[in-house]
Amino acid sequence: MEQEPLRNVVDVAFPLAGQSIPVDHGYLLYSALCAAVPALHGAAWLSVHPLSGNPVEVGTLALRDHARLFLRRPAERIPDVLPLVGRTIEVAGTRLALGAPNVSALVPAACLDARLVVLKLTEAPRRENQDLRRQTLDMAVFPERYGAELKRQLTELDILSPPELCGRRSITVGGKRIIGYSVRVSALSADQSLRLQTSGLGGKHRMGCGIFRATRGI
Repeated sequence: MEQEPLRNVVDVAFPLAGQSIPVDHGYLLYSALCAAVPALHGAAWLSVHPLSGNPVEVGTLALRDHARLFLRRPAERIPDVLPLVGRTIEVAGTRLALGAPNVSALVPAACLDARLVVLKLTEAPRRENQDLRRQTLDMAVFPERYGAELKRQLTELDILSPPELCGRRSITVGGKRIIGYSVRVSALSADQSLRLQTSGLGGKHRMGCGIFRATRGI
């Protein structure tokens, strides 16, 4: 399969000072960034990495010292995020101060992880839930359908390595819970690795989903 040339995509890392955030913070973080810089609203070129931290209680992460906010975007779009420098945003009641960023090129790695990939499935499998008196997602069938769509998207990137589902996760967007999985893809060539990091998988990249980074410890 002939592939388009890779775009010049980079990660821009802003030093981040703050206390704690919800584990499920993707939608809240993106909303806060858009409030600070309205031009980021609906920016199809933007991917916002999920923040990392240490769990301190159920559903809460404590930001580490030297925490950073990573934004992935085409290099020519760097000026569009520079208005964030020196700004303070608020996520779930926590104020987060952003410093001056560093820019780094994507580096190929044979094994990549995404914390959460959400996919839009045609005719998502559902079943009748008598307790709720409505249809709900059929989790007995969902992983198989999800895996098939994941492989289809990887094939479009000329990646035939089988993906590994590493645990079910979810994101809340506008009060609606969307289910997906942590995903690992291994045995990647340098070109495949850069292609996957550049393109990502699934949707909601602006909310921390579908963004791949090198697997830690490998």
